[in-house]
Amino acid sequence: QEMAPQENLTYTMPLEVYVQSAVVRGVLVTNQDRLSNYLTLCGGDEVFSLRDATLENLERKIIVAGSDQYLIYMQEVFLIADLSSQLRNDRPGLESLYVKKDTSRALLSVGPYWLQGDLHIVPGGALQELLMAKTRFIPVTNATLLNRPDLEPRPYLVNRTKIGFMTVSGDFLVEL
Repeated sequence: QEMAPQENLTYTMPLEVYVQSAVVRGVLVTNQDRLSNYLTLCGGDEVFSLRDATLENLERKIIVAGSDQYLIYMQEVFLIADLSSQLRNDRPGLESLYVKKDTSRALLSVGPYWLQGDLHIVPGGALQELLMAKTRFIPVTNATLLNRPDLEPRPYLVNRTKIGFMTVSGDFLVEL
C-alpha cells in the first residue's frame, strides 16, 4: 500500500545566502525537502524569501534593518550554504538512486568569495560541463571559504553565472 504524497508538508531550512555586499542568514520555508529540489523547481522564480533573518556585512558586523524577513533576488546570489545539512545525516539506503560521480577538488572564484571544495562530475566528464549545465546552482561539498577559516567545511550551492574562474586544486593552497 503506497502512501499518498503529503501536499501540504512544509520544511524549514536554515540558510546562509552570500551576495556581493553581505551575508543574509535566515530560514527558507518550502514544500520541498531538499534545497536543490527547491532551487530546481523554482527555476523561473527570481525572488525568494528568508524569515527570521539577520544581515551581516563582509566585515562580519551585524546590520540592524528593523525587519527579520528579506527578499533575495536569485540572480544576485553568489553562494548558498544549507545549514540544515549539518543538522541531519544524509538519507541512508538511497545511494543506489544517485548517479555515481567523480569528485574533483577545485578552487572557485565566486564574486568576492574564494571557495575550495569538491565538485562532482559524471565519470569521463570535464569541469567545463558544470559551467554549461542548465541548472543555475552547482553543488560544492566539503567546501571552505578561504577568508573564513573559522567556518567548518560544509556544502555550498554556487550560482554558476557568478563564477569568475575555477580550477582543479590540490588539498593545500599556498600564497606566494
